[in-house]
Amino acid sequence: MKICICDDDSSQCESLKTMILAHDKNHEVTCFHSAEEMLFECENQFLFDCIFLDIQMKKMNGIDCAKKIRSIDDKVIIIFLSAIREYVFEGYEVNAMRYLLKPLDQRKCHELLDLVEASIQKEKTYLYVNKMKICCDDILYIESYGHYCSIHAFKAIEVKKSLSELYAGLPDTFIQTHRSYIVNLDHVEAVIKDQCLLDDQTMIPISRKSLKKVNEAFMEHIRGGLL
Repeated sequence: MKICICDDDSSQCESLKTMILAHDKNHEVTCFHSAEEMLFECENQFLFDCIFLDIQMKKMNGIDCAKKIRSIDDKVIIIFLSAIREYVFEGYEVNAMRYLLKPLDQRKCHELLDLVEASIQKEKTYLYVNKMKICCDDILYIESYGHYCSIHAFKAIEVKKSLSELYAGLPDTFIQTHRSYIVNLDHVEAVIKDQCLLDDQTMIPISRKSLKKVNEAFMEHIRGGLL
C-alpha cells in the first residue's frame, strides 16, 4: 500500500513508519511534518491508499487539513492520530475511517492496517446480476419475496435469485436481519427495538431470533471506529 503520515512530531512519524513497515516491508511510506507541506507537495491529488493525519498540529490542524483533502478527494482513507479521545467525534464530518490513539501501539496499528487493506479490497467487491455490475458499497438492503429478490441501491433491481445466493457474494459489512432481509451495516444509523433505521430513513425488520446477533454486529461496527 501507499501510505502517507502527516505529523509535526518527527519522532512520532518515525515510530509509526517503523510499525507500518513491520506490518509489511513492501508498504511505501511518505512522511510530511505539517499539513501545509503535505497539501503543497501533493498538488491537489492524493496518490495514497491512506493518510495518517495527526489532529493536534501547529498552524493548520488535522481536522482542517482533512476538510481540504475531502474537498479534493472523497475516496482516500483518512486515519486520525490523537492523544485525546474526545476528538474522535469531530471526524464524522470528514468521513475519517478510523482513529489511532497515542501513545501508538503496534498491535492496534497492525489491526488497523488489516482493516485498511480489507476496505480497499471491499471497494472492488461487486454483485453481477442481470448483466449489471453493482458496487456493494451502494447497496442499502436486499429484500426477498417468492423466487425473487429486490436489491436496493441507486434504484431497486429485481433479480431471480435466492437471498442466500446473494448473501454468499457479499462482504462482511452485510448481515441478515430477517428471513427476507439483508442490510448493509455501513448504511445503518440505529437499531430501534426490532428494526434497523437506514440512512435513507427506511426501516428494516429484525426477527426475534436475529435481534441479539444484529445488535452485537451493529455495536461492533460502531466500535470499529476507535482503535
